[in-house]
Parts: sequence; structure tokens; C-alpha cells
Amino acid sequence: MFKLPKLFANDSPIRKMNKSNATSIRLLQWNILADGLGEDGFLATEFSPIFESADAKSKSYAANDFMKMVREAKLADTASGMTSKFSKLKGEEKKLKKMKTSAEGYSDLKESVAKLKEETNKSELVKLKNKFRNSPQLEKVDREILDWSKRFDRIKQIVLQADPDVITFQEIDHVQQFLVDKDFSAKYTCMVDSSKTY
Repeated sequence: MFKLPKLFANDSPIRKMNKSNATSIRLLQWNILADGLGEDGFLATEFSPIFESADAKSKSYAANDFMKMVREAKLADTASGMTSKFSKLKGEEKKLKKMKTSAEGYSDLKESVAKLKEETNKSELVKLKNKFRNSPQLEKVDREILDWSKRFDRIKQIVLQADPDVITFQEIDHVQQFLVDKDFSAKYTCMVDSSKTY
């Protein structure tokens, strides 16, 4: 005889909310957007106007104007091939991080990473980021929106309030934190490829 999982037990929230006794599952899908989320400055629009620096004489930009500069920098980087260099750099850095310093090819890979970093520093987006390096609004984005511990607490609060039966996360860099969190692990288990390390 087939035994229904606990999820569908008669006293489960699913059964209680579904009066027709038909089976339903509440799914929450969330694109976490990974840690690179704020690299292009798009979240700065939360704090408009955006100033180049904390200096009282610093130039300020309306959110739309700032985003126009970001879009133009992205388009220029795509047209120049800079976007693919960033992707290659990310992949090479990942390989380098996993490689032992004594491994064959380590020096060549390290040299390749250094060259790619030098090339990507010429990116229009990087130039824009450097221009706004001391912007109080962008610092506020990092501190109040992008800081992982704050993001994790907000995500956790929203998920637990929504009380879904199934959660799917995309672009998540912190799987392990969800797996060891006592509130999440008391209710959810993670179905990821067990052959990979997270």
C-alpha cells in the first residue's frame, strides 16, 4: 500500500486549506540573484538622487539618469567584448581558487587571471563604478540591501511567513546557510546534487 508523505497527512495545512480534498501544493520560486547582484548599481535607484561622493559639491544624478549611464556602460561593454571577458575571468578565478599552488598549470592560470583583471579594469561599467566609489547612496545599497546577513534574514522571514510546501531558489550562493539554519531545516530539506559540494 502506498503511504502518503507527511506533507499530505490529514492534519497538514494543505488538507486544511483545501476543502475539496484535492491535492494541492504551494510553491515559492525565488531568484536570489547571487552575490553579484549590485555590481551594476541598479539597486541605487532606491536612494535617489545619487551623488558621486559625500563631498557637498559632488555632482548628483536622478535615478533615471544614473540608470541610463549604467545601461550605456553595459551596452559599450557588450559591444567591445568586455562582458565575455568578465565571464571568462569569473571562470578562471573559480578554477584558480580550487587549484593547489603546486599544481601543474597554476602559474599560467594565475597569470591569465591577472591579465584578465587588467583588461576588465578598462570596462565602462568598472569606470562608472570607480566614478561613484565614494557615493553615500551606493554605500547605503551595500549596507542596507546587499549585505548578505540582512538579505538572508529578510528572505528567511518572507519564506517562513509564506509557509510554502516547496521552495525553489535560483542563483543562490549560500545553500549551506539554508541547510544549517534551524528554522529552515526544521521544516524543509534540500534536494541538490549530492555529488557536489555546496
